[in-house]
Amino acid sequence: MTLLLPEGTTTRQALAAAFADVLSYPDEPPPAAARRCAELARGRDAEAGRLLESFAALAEAEPLGALQEAYTRTFDLDTLSRSEPTCYPYVGHYLFDESHKRGAFIVELRKRFRAHGFEDGSDLADHLVVLLRFLSVSADDALADEIVDDAILPALARMRPLRSTAAGAPDLALRDAYLGVLTALELAFGAGREPAAASVEVELEREWARDRDSLGIDRDWCRH
Repeated sequence: MTLLLPEGTTTRQALAAAFADVLSYPDEPPPAAARRCAELARGRDAEAGRLLESFAALAEAEPLGALQEAYTRTFDLDTLSRSEPTCYPYVGHYLFDESHKRGAFIVELRKRFRAHGFEDGSDLADHLVVLLRFLSVSADDALADEIVDDAILPALARMRPLRSTAAGAPDLALRDAYLGVLTALELAFGAGREPAAASVEVELEREWARDRDSLGIDRDWCRH
C-alpha cells in the first residue's frame, strides 16, 4: 500500500511528522503511528521500515502503561546504569555537552522557529521531537537540511553506543524497540546523504568547517 501525502506536504515533512509521533511520550498506543511511519520510511531505507514494523508489533502486544514506563526508562529517567544507559533525546547535549554552547544553540533555534511561525512549548528547542515537529512544517529546505546534516544526524551518531549497550536483554525488549526507532530515524534521514564518518569528531570537523553556520553558532564549538 502506498501512503498518500496531504496536498502540499513533502516527503521530508511527512516523514518528520511520523517520526515525531512515534518518538513522543505515548499518551495513546503508538502501533498505528509506527506503521504509518514504517510505510514512509521503507521508501528511504528497507531496514528502517523493518525496525518500525517490529516496534509496532511489540507495542501492540503491550499495555499502554508498560510503553509509558519503557519510554521513561529509555529517554527520561537517569538510570546511572552501564547496562541500561539513558538515551537523552536532546540533540544539543550530544553536540555540546552541558555547556553554554548548548544554551546558545537553543537560543538560535528558537529564533529560527519564531521566524518561521513555529511554536512548541512542550520542551526545549533542541529536543529531538521538537526539531522533528519543526521539520514537519518548515518549507525552508536549506534550513531543514542544515538541521538534519549538522545537528540531528551527528547527534544520532553519538547515541549509537547507548543504543547498543543493552541490546538483546529480554527484560529490556521495549527499551530496545524504542532505540530501534532511533536507528530507523538515522537510516531514513541519512539515506542518500554522505555516510557518517567512523569518527564523530572527524565528521563534526567536516560539517562545522565554516566559522559560523546559518544558525549563528560558532562551528568551532562542536570540536571537543
